[in-house]
Amino acid sequence: MDCATCGQSFSSRNQLFKHLKELGHGVQTADSNNNSTADNADKASITERGNEAYYKYYLQQKVINTEDTDAANEQLWKDVYDNLRSPLPITYRIQESSWVGGDFSANLLSLVAKDELQNWSMGGEDGAPKIRITMTKECHHFNKSRNENSNRDNKLSSILHALQELGATYRQELVSAIPPLVLWSCGSIEKDERKEFIVDLCAAPGSKSLQLLDLLHSMNEKGGDANDIPNGLLVVNDSDRHRIITLCQRSRRVPRGPMLAINMDARYFPGIRRKSGYKQKYDKVLADVPCSGDGTSRKNKNVWSEWSIPQAMSLHKLQRKILRRGLELLRPGGLIVYSTCSLNPLENEAVVSSVIDDVGGTDKVKIVPLPAWLTTKFKAMKGLSTWLVPTSKYGKANKEEDVAFDMYECYADVPAKLKSGKITPSMFPVVSDLELKSQLQHCARFVPLKDSIDSGGFFVACLIRLKVGELGEKPKTDKKKSDDETKTDVNEPVKRARVSVDGTQIQTVIETDASKAASPTNELLREGDWICEVCDKLNFGRRDSRTCIGCKKRKPKIDTEEKVKRQPLLKAPCNKNELDPFLDFFGISSSNSAFQNVRIIHRKRERTFVLVSAPVAALSISEQWGAFREAGISLITMPTVPSGEEESENPKHTEITTLFDEAVPLLALHAKKRHINISTISFQKALAQSIFEDLKKETAETERIKTTIGIPLTPLCGTPWYESHEIASEPGVFIVSCACPLKGDVGRFSFWCRRHTDGSVTTETSSRVLAAMLVVVHTYLEVTPAEGERNTS
Repeated sequence: MDCATCGQSFSSRNQLFKHLKELGHGVQTADSNNNSTADNADKASITERGNEAYYKYYLQQKVINTEDTDAANEQLWKDVYDNLRSPLPITYRIQESSWVGGDFSANLLSLVAKDELQNWSMGGEDGAPKIRITMTKECHHFNKSRNENSNRDNKLSSILHALQELGATYRQELVSAIPPLVLWSCGSIEKDERKEFIVDLCAAPGSKSLQLLDLLHSMNEKGGDANDIPNGLLVVNDSDRHRIITLCQRSRRVPRGPMLAINMDARYFPGIRRKSGYKQKYDKVLADVPCSGDGTSRKNKNVWSEWSIPQAMSLHKLQRKILRRGLELLRPGGLIVYSTCSLNPLENEAVVSSVIDDVGGTDKVKIVPLPAWLTTKFKAMKGLSTWLVPTSKYGKANKEEDVAFDMYECYADVPAKLKSGKITPSMFPVVSDLELKSQLQHCARFVPLKDSIDSGGFFVACLIRLKVGELGEKPKTDKKKSDDETKTDVNEPVKRARVSVDGTQIQTVIETDASKAASPTNELLREGDWICEVCDKLNFGRRDSRTCIGCKKRKPKIDTEEKVKRQPLLKAPCNKNELDPFLDFFGISSSNSAFQNVRIIHRKRERTFVLVSAPVAALSISEQWGAFREAGISLITMPTVPSGEEESENPKHTEITTLFDEAVPLLALHAKKRHINISTISFQKALAQSIFEDLKKETAETERIKTTIGIPLTPLCGTPWYESHEIASEPGVFIVSCACPLKGDVGRFSFWCRRHTDGSVTTETSSRVLAAMLVVVHTYLEVTPAEGERNTS
């Protein structure tokens, strides 16, 4: 489903309705028949956006801190504010590691768009990888209204959506691509082809995770095949189950062998262990934390009406905990990039400085300067070393209709009645550490400036962990208790907590020092919850922690008669009879290096074969771990072999029941059997005929395909395409591929079919993928007729 205003794609109707409600794209302000009037009215409403408190707050904070005079900085902030009120151009990043091919996608877009798109590139200097971004020259969304440019807009919109469906491009704001690039450029890429272990703590919806996957694949360009699985690890995590599922769906279109997806609260990100027993430490951590998002006003006009100080204050504590956990996951010398799409120092510099102060200062963690080529090109503002903390009622009128703009320089200035509220000491600058104060200028705030960056607002800071050992904890000053409070009555009840055998019931025994015994009372809690015996803190099982949240004591062991041994989730093939039938079916040698790390996930009735990188295969992941979502590239499923039987005893055990769409491009590169290459014209006919059959089913998915293809299918639906090609005579699955040469590069497309015992053939690839390939191949034949003619033989 697509938004008719901006063209963004959504996987469900609920997501589309939420998008329309948030951005107001479904609201029409004029007669729909008068398109020019409607466009002008919408444009006028966009330019009138603004918020006086927003403008004054950031003017007082001096977020524009060039070396010019205060008057010049004030004028520059006014220009930035005007830019933040203008609409945002559509931006797509080229996924260089896609199966389609990065060069092919970029060349095809340049032929289709001609002068409609502007090409950007970042990186390529000081050893940094280069990424390519294409964006609309004019600040508008693709219009589907009837005007002189509608045909070109719709054609360009269709090809961009199709390439994104195939994983060749990804819609991503320009500044959103900066944090992964900084993470990759600022440190520890060493010359000795070492492994890269990366974690994305707040990964959904996935634009930065896919970019990190792209950067992992860039390591293959230094040596070896670019299509090999990178020797690295990328753990993507999000606390929202639905968002992490969406991320997994989007990642299935790209080679994701190094990826492990989990669903956890980033504040309590688990310490994953390797099979060797050691905890996995990471070279790089990306913490793109939840924030108020006031830098996204160009694409979300609700920012102006909903902006408030309490929202930023409420997120400050959460952001501190996520950054602290990210630092704990790093190895010594590892890097973490902290980023937000907010301009507020309470969510940026205050978080960074207070966490560094808590863990032991700049001796333990240091702020790293961002690459000079990046800050110079985008005219980034330096981080603030001093800032003010407002009250929660900043910009709001009181009973006398006076607007409050009170702000404080230090915690001592805060009135006593506000100290117990949302204002905390961690929100203020750390005045005791002069080195930390100077390092804060290494942070960067990206804002839309003329002749610089046509995007939204973003904050980026890069930190490096310096020393081995546990990070320090700032000593807490407890209030002295009065004599009356410290005295205890010998008859005062003392709570003792025990966990029952099944772990679901907490038995609390109320004892007195006099009797040391009393009748027990039972309190039924949720499964997994437990009470600490030392500090009586209630610990929730969903934290999945073995230590108390209060005193850090270990969770009491549950006495069980038999200890159940946890089975690994990703199991290596037991013998050649388990993996070889799959490889032999496609004519792939068992010594092929691309399939050396195939692992098997055993379910009740089937086995799923997945291809992962070596570091993922080395992790110790249990079958009972509820946070696990997906890992690597899913290849095929086969029936489970009953206990006591061998693979060779029953041929049904080696029958491929499902071939996953994400595995088809990989198998097409290596398969010697059950794989045919056909011309581009024949491939187009095969796609059209397959989609034509699917469109006979009246579903929401088919309705979406009908509105997005825009290609007449009937002329291509004549004689069945497979009758003119030699296909394996025995029933089963097989792969169909074609190559599209373009300007020295080749775009590769493939889908999978199943031949039945009666000789008929059905296409099993998803209809959405088929429709996207049809749009791209049809466009390719239109813009390069000579290439198409050479491909007909």
